[in-house]
Amino acid sequence: MIHPIKISRFYFLILGLLGCTCSLFANRDWPKITKLEDGCYQFDGVIIDKKNLQIKFEMISNQRSGLIEYGIVHESGKIHESLFRTKTRPEIIHASLLLLKAKAVEDYFQNENNQSKHYSSSCVDVHVTWESNQSLQKSNLRDLYYNHNSQGEHPETPLFLFTGSRLVEATFMAEHTGSILGVYLDPDAILNSIESESDNDDLWMANKLTMPPLEKEVTCVLQLPPLVP
Repeated sequence: MIHPIKISRFYFLILGLLGCTCSLFANRDWPKITKLEDGCYQFDGVIIDKKNLQIKFEMISNQRSGLIEYGIVHESGKIHESLFRTKTRPEIIHASLLLLKAKAVEDYFQNENNQSKHYSSSCVDVHVTWESNQSLQKSNLRDLYYNHNSQGEHPETPLFLFTGSRLVEATFMAEHTGSILGVYLDPDAILNSIESESDNDDLWMANKLTMPPLEKEVTCVLQLPPLVP
């Protein structure tokens, strides 16, 4: 029987990027990390801002109405259930979070008594920006969808937890499934919503009043919480 291993061992990816060897990733060719003029770093389409604890990558507005299970998926993932899709590989996003010293909450899916308040200080703020009429629009990802049982209520915050994906038989599951940010809980996703009822897949609806236009190019900004010494 194969037991899924939480992706903390994906830290070996970072060792590989630094030229170290690892039996799991020794034969992988990882993209180079390039330092930009503003002090940020570019990693295969992801901009890593070490000073401000942010990563940024490009996405496409994918769904403006109907039921959703994901906020973000890779273009090879479940795009019929996601607000946004991206060409950026899930493992690059995961590695970028690790490079900013983010720590995945590895036991989240093993704990039957999870409550979002226990993890609020570890949550990641997720914002989406796009150009509209020569001005920059910005929205919290949570404002782009709603719970149809409580549509008029203000969303709970903070919401999105770096749970990490799984490693199964040397396969990084987020890369395999394309799952990046789950609105409906998904142990294969890198980030998950932890608000109440996130374990129900029949509640979450895209908000066409706040979503950017369909097929609009947008930027995702993941803002990490302050590092704890």
